[in-house]
Amino acid sequence: MHVAAIHSLLPVAEASASGGAAPVPEWIQLLPAGTFSGLDGRGPYHMKDVAALATKSLQAAGGRLPIDENHQIDTGLKAGAPAPARGWIVDLQARDGALWGRVEWTPTGRTLVEEKAYRGISPSFVCNEKTGEVLQVMRAALTNNPNLSLATLHTAQEPTVDLKKLRAALGLAEDADEAAILAAAETSRTAVATHAQQLAAIGKAAGIETAGTPAADAIVTALQARGAGDDPAKLRETVVSLQAQVTTLEGETKKARATAVVDEAIRAGKPIKALREDYIARHCVDAAQVEKELAALPSLHAGGIGERKPGAAADAAGLVGEEARIVALMGVDPEAFKKAAKAANQEVA
Repeated sequence: MHVAAIHSLLPVAEASASGGAAPVPEWIQLLPAGTFSGLDGRGPYHMKDVAALATKSLQAAGGRLPIDENHQIDTGLKAGAPAPARGWIVDLQARDGALWGRVEWTPTGRTLVEEKAYRGISPSFVCNEKTGEVLQVMRAALTNNPNLSLATLHTAQEPTVDLKKLRAALGLAEDADEAAILAAAETSRTAVATHAQQLAAIGKAAGIETAGTPAADAIVTALQARGAGDDPAKLRETVVSLQAQVTTLEGETKKARATAVVDEAIRAGKPIKALREDYIARHCVDAAQVEKELAALPSLHAGGIGERKPGAAADAAGLVGEEARIVALMGVDPEAFKKAAKAANQEVA
């Protein structure tokens, strides 16, 4: 998976040679037709199905893709800087193989375009690092740093993602695809957000008033200060409350992690779909054992269960070949396993 940014000229930025206000476009080109590359050597990129890409990108963004200035959403938020939207892409269309977006400009964004403060649009998108296929458009930015000829311009090189390290950090298999990585990353992001919310609640219970998430050291200091006071009843109440919140936080974090691992295994063709909830519950108790077990299971995508040979002998439970070994390894009821395998085969089909 690779995150890139392509610049498309705003034709309105050059529309008025007299110095007057430029007309503000409702529709802007986001990605060109065919295969395209940047002057800095990145690419080539292409869109396999522009209409499907448009639908997927809008759905993933909740129907509104933000337009900011100079990719502040990607860079400014990391430093705690504001990243206001200057417009919202509310519709995407395929036009002669290119991708266009309809924009609802904010008052500030409209003024910036009218005054010709920017001349380019730079969409950020996710692509397959091996094939160059554009998988999803994330957002766009107003920019003055074009680097592509004709109707599309490239911005400066952005850092690529080391997929091997990312898979390891997310606890995914080495062959996990982009969809699995994105799903696991979203699950992890949700877990981090939940952790921050819980930590804020713990800080509030400890008497810490702060605009952001309190640091763990600050919480410990506040509790130690209370322990030195003369109100043991209040301290006990606080400790009980904190213990309950910590227990809840740990449970939610474990379940988010377990869900990501089990769902990735199902996508990889492991015959466990009918036992999904059971595997998630077991992973919360013993993550290492469950992940070891999942790694040992064959994938339907690689053959084995899905390739029964006519006339192959079945055992007393009606299992053939590798199936009997898998049932013994998993320690599950043969009937439950057959249901799981049937569901997985239907999913693959």
